[in-house]
Amino acid sequence: METLRTEHISKRLQLAMLVIVLSIVFISVPLIVSSNQNYLKSAEALKEIQMLKMVADLTNQISRERAPANSAMSSQGEQREQKIIELAEYRQGVDQQYQDTLKVLKEAGFAPIAQQLESNLYPYLLQGRKTVDQYIALPTQQREAKKLDHAILAMFQAWDQSYIALQKLVNHSHGKDTRVSNYYTLILLLAELRDQAGRVASNIMAAVSFQQEIPEQNLARTLQTQRQTRYLWELINVVQSEHDKTPEFKQLHHAVRTEFLDKGLPIIDGLAQKSLQHQRYHMDGTQLTDAMVDKFVTVVELQSYILDYSLKVAADERREARNKLIFTLFLSLVSLLTAVLTMFYAKKWVFEPLIRARNQLFKLARHRQIDQGVIEPTKLGYLSLFDAIQHIENMLEQRDAFEFQLKHIANTDSLTNVANRFALDEYIKFRDSQNSGFLHTALIVIDIDHFKQVNDRYGHIVGDLVIQHVANQLRQHIRSSDLVVRYGGDEFLVLIEGIDMLKAQHIAETIRHDIQHVNFNLAEDEADLIVTVSIGVAVGAKSWIDLLERADQALFKAKAAGRDRVSA
Repeated sequence: METLRTEHISKRLQLAMLVIVLSIVFISVPLIVSSNQNYLKSAEALKEIQMLKMVADLTNQISRERAPANSAMSSQGEQREQKIIELAEYRQGVDQQYQDTLKVLKEAGFAPIAQQLESNLYPYLLQGRKTVDQYIALPTQQREAKKLDHAILAMFQAWDQSYIALQKLVNHSHGKDTRVSNYYTLILLLAELRDQAGRVASNIMAAVSFQQEIPEQNLARTLQTQRQTRYLWELINVVQSEHDKTPEFKQLHHAVRTEFLDKGLPIIDGLAQKSLQHQRYHMDGTQLTDAMVDKFVTVVELQSYILDYSLKVAADERREARNKLIFTLFLSLVSLLTAVLTMFYAKKWVFEPLIRARNQLFKLARHRQIDQGVIEPTKLGYLSLFDAIQHIENMLEQRDAFEFQLKHIANTDSLTNVANRFALDEYIKFRDSQNSGFLHTALIVIDIDHFKQVNDRYGHIVGDLVIQHVANQLRQHIRSSDLVVRYGGDEFLVLIEGIDMLKAQHIAETIRHDIQHVNFNLAEDEADLIVTVSIGVAVGAKSWIDLLERADQALFKAKAAGRDRVSA
């Protein structure tokens, strides 16, 4: 029966540990899944921002193509041939970037965006270039502002399609709910800002090139573009979080305002005012393009910085999510491994020893109860663990009581029931272990006057009664926390903590007085016995030897002064 009980306990303990292991698994799995999802989102966000940057760069290159195209269309003579060569070289760079962007988009799983660029962007780009080339091929006498403006607007349509592809990529992104979501918006705003900034001069390029008044429609577009540029510049400052407004961002943002907005746009406003006042322009189309390109650089630099910074933030986000996933996996594995090892350790080094101890308790309790006749051997199977433990506790209580009696006997004077010198030694050791030592200890030494004469005249029985009487008086005049010691045959010590000399002397006087006023009624032929004591008092010393020596000297003074008195 005991074997069955032991097996049952072991199984229950193993089941409890298994529950703990499963609990760790149930807690860890959701954490791992959540961390993995965050990592996948951050990785996807990084890839999307990389694609956004690539498409944005392509969009910017297409927008920037208007500058060499405008220069080529507005230049004449030998300068015209040089501008045409520069335009052709620039177009080759745009085409190469277009092909690279398509390839990367397809490889990264963004085929719909690549298809958007192929089906919409590139046809409009080719059409715009065709219109520009047709204008460049026109003889000088056949050129006019309206045709130039038409060619410029054709290039606008190519950029519009690239921006649509950029918007589509943002709309279908999966990382917009991550911490880098605001950069999706920033990339769109920056692309729009760069294009609007480029259109500011393009809207009046045709009229300036032909030294004609700017049409009202073009003036309206110019004013609208300027307002849109200033609005986007302010909006970017709002969207960019304060945490991400680095000193470099602030410097570049300030440069856009001072160089482009404060210096570049006034050039356009000045030309527009001359047109309204019917005055001749102070520059031609090529000069206007060259003047605005320098101011436009600040917009390009701000955009490039934010694009690079957004990639850095996304990469940091992915790295942080990856580290968190690794930490979660590590912590979960360590917790699970710890629980499993604890289970095996507890089984081998805790549960099994406890079960063996339990069995030994049963054996000990049974043998003891059988020996004492408490239970019959036939009823051993019904003995419970609690019965065995209770019986062992009873045995331990009996042992403790016996030990207490032995200790009390060893530390107590058998005649007076006060402490003996063994107890005094324990007290001295305790006080020596304390920081204060005997600095706040009062020692009262009591010696029975002419005790040898009491023994010689009345006998040792009366002498013992006198000693018992003095001990009883001492116990009555001190606290339970104080110590009374029979130090010699007729000499007692009283140790009191935390009192001064005046109070100690008062206690000593009270003891002396009460001992003296108790008469011993002896035989009829004997006179009444009056007991007196001499008392020495000392308070505070560095060591026990110093305190005892001072109290002995005080006792000697009391005896020398005639006994039956207190001295300090």
